[in-house]
Amino acid sequence: MLQKIADFFGREWKRILILLIIAAAFQLLLYSFVYTIDPKLANKAFAKNGGLIVSAVKNTIEFTITYYVLIFVACLPLLRYRRAGRFFLTIGLLFAAKFAYVMIFEYNAVDFQAGVNSNSQGSNQRIAEFMVNNKFPAFCISVAVGYMFLLLTSFIVASIIDFNYRIKQQKDLEKQKSDAELSAIKYQINPHFLFNSLSFIYSKTVPLSEEVSNAVLLLSDIMRYALGKEEDAEGKVTLEKEITHMKNVIEINQMRFNNQLSIQYSEEITNHKARIIPLILITLVENAFKHGDLLDPANPLVVRTEADDKMIRFYITNKKKKGPKELSTGIGLNNVRQRLQLTYGDKQKFIVTDNDAYYSTTLKINL
Repeated sequence: MLQKIADFFGREWKRILILLIIAAAFQLLLYSFVYTIDPKLANKAFAKNGGLIVSAVKNTIEFTITYYVLIFVACLPLLRYRRAGRFFLTIGLLFAAKFAYVMIFEYNAVDFQAGVNSNSQGSNQRIAEFMVNNKFPAFCISVAVGYMFLLLTSFIVASIIDFNYRIKQQKDLEKQKSDAELSAIKYQINPHFLFNSLSFIYSKTVPLSEEVSNAVLLLSDIMRYALGKEEDAEGKVTLEKEITHMKNVIEINQMRFNNQLSIQYSEEITNHKARIIPLILITLVENAFKHGDLLDPANPLVVRTEADDKMIRFYITNKKKKGPKELSTGIGLNNVRQRLQLTYGDKQKFIVTDNDAYYSTTLKINL
């Protein structure tokens, strides 16, 4: 429990600190204004709540907690992920907690009599008398109005934060795409020349070896997909194209090893319109080819792809190679994580299980 609390403050301390500073500044301005209007009435009111210092500390903490929950727990998830149920549950529970708090610690200290004793006349005087004669409903109304103001303010602030977040996310996606395109340019030399050369080689190898000509054709398809521009406006391709590309890579690797690789591939695709950001699945497969022992029939490389109307699921596991490990920077998997997070946010789960003998990854994307 303590570790979870420490982790929370480790992640959120900047947000909490900003809210604390704003709360402290707000309390300072408020108390300055109140003392300027009526110092005696202010002293009397604060005395009932433990004095100025206690009241300021208590209100600052309450302000910070309230705005943190409303902005970061309720409003932002609603704006980003359309979580209406979580939004209404959170604001309902927070209102109940605040109402219980003020009823226990502040209700008895509230004095509406000051309004009656003032020089207000007409409708203002009648309102003041109503508040004195109906303290509980008047207090409930004031708490509800105050809470609605807090909620409205939090929603405006959350909207600004979400707008800035989306702009930053779009810039990050554009940078990722630019970096990927730059990397592709470095290695592609001249794709038209390369594809023309492969077509020439394919035509010459057809009479000589069907296996070699098929390998050349597969290589051409693989490179055409990797270097092609088949993404839609959201930077996604059809899942079926991504799967075809993955199968081509698996097949050409089988050719390299004379069909000695132990691979179990299965798929269950009921949603043929599903789309995914490209080169995600193949990165995970290539990682297995690089670091896995795929020559053991008792421990094959297992690849499973599923897609329905609600979710895309991809699972891959392999036995690890023994002996010296190939040098790995982890850039491929880190790139996968970043692209998934930037594109899908909380709608995806990318789970890596790594032990001494086996390595597996599970990817789930909610559609």
